[in-house]
Amino acid sequence: MAPEIHQKKPYQGKSVDLFASAIILFILVAEHPPFTSADAARDPYYKCIAQNRSDLFWAASCKNKPGANKNEFFSEEFKDLVQSMLQNDPQHRPSLSEVLGHAWLKGPVPTEEERVAEFAVR
Repeated sequence: MAPEIHQKKPYQGKSVDLFASAIILFILVAEHPPFTSADAARDPYYKCIAQNRSDLFWAASCKNKPGANKNEFFSEEFKDLVQSMLQNDPQHRPSLSEVLGHAWLKGPVPTEEERVAEFAVR
């Protein structure tokens, strides 16, 4: 749930759905959720995001990732997109059109063979 739900603030459907979409996107790429709860008082990972310490969040998220340089597991474009969508303040989250125009969504797309190979590994 989005932080404003935990804080019992008025429900803003588009903003809450955008937040949830960021969580799903993160899970698809990372193969695990970004945090347990979007409650900065209770979840240390979300606290990093809420307090603008995304460097700590991404360092923790890369911890068990494959490759020699684990810090390169997530592209800078991916980090930027997810961070913007997970903003603590719903007024600072991008619109859907801004998300769709983001550089990460304009990046390279894997071929059918690459997708099949990746799913075989997973």
